[in-house]
Amino acid sequence: MSMKSPVEVATEGTALVKQAEDAVSNKKAEKKDIVGVQEQVFVRKVIELHDKYLAYVNDCFQNHNLFHKALKEAFEVFCNKGVAGGSSAELLATFCDDILKKGGSEKLSDEAIEETLEKVVKMLAYISDKDLFAEFYRKKLARRLLFDKSANDDHERSILTKLKQQCGGQFTSKMEGMVTDLTLAKENQASFEEYLSNNANANPGVDLTVTVLTTGFWPSYKSFDLNLPAEMVKCVEVFRDFLSNEDQTEETHLDLLTWYM
Repeated sequence: MSMKSPVEVATEGTALVKQAEDAVSNKKAEKKDIVGVQEQVFVRKVIELHDKYLAYVNDCFQNHNLFHKALKEAFEVFCNKGVAGGSSAELLATFCDDILKKGGSEKLSDEAIEETLEKVVKMLAYISDKDLFAEFYRKKLARRLLFDKSANDDHERSILTKLKQQCGGQFTSKMEGMVTDLTLAKENQASFEEYLSNNANANPGVDLTVTVLTTGFWPSYKSFDLNLPAEMVKCVEVFRDFLSNEDQTEETHLDLLTWYM
């Protein structure tokens, strides 16, 4: 085996960027609906390229820091290039989303998912704008959590642990808060249903599920003034009464609740 120079590695990676852009352009020209798949293929190929050269560094050069530095410099060249109008940060976040959500195109075993997520986090080291990745990742995480699209809670927590180790606690604090919010919401919903079963007069007569979220953790959403029907007004009042009975000394402030329907 022979290790290529950083320039040659960067050239090989840049060729992958060009292939991805050409593939996306062709699919758009053909008006096919699978443009996103090409970006997923691109990320997978970059990971495979990294696996190949990382093995060279580890096996042929005794894991020497000098060669790790050369590998990093090479990957930084093309990992920060735009691909088909999108940034590498967005592509990595989308790749993670496809792995972690229900019905994604990546059909992997639990072990393979963990291994792939580990590799994605390593790739993030080459991305200059990590905050942009965090922004895209948080938005996609929000959709998975709020719409019950997350395939596995353990995998969600696992990648946050990996990201925390790589980028620090501040990088993942909001994401961890989002996951914790959903865990607490499930417990809160169980308590609410028990409250309704013990207070027949309070039951609004419709199925009501409420998820209380911490504003600072979640992406911002546009709010609108709504004139709620009487049935929904009753639901809001019932849940407020439940919270006032349940958490009078807790941090949930009823006057700060914003409702999203």
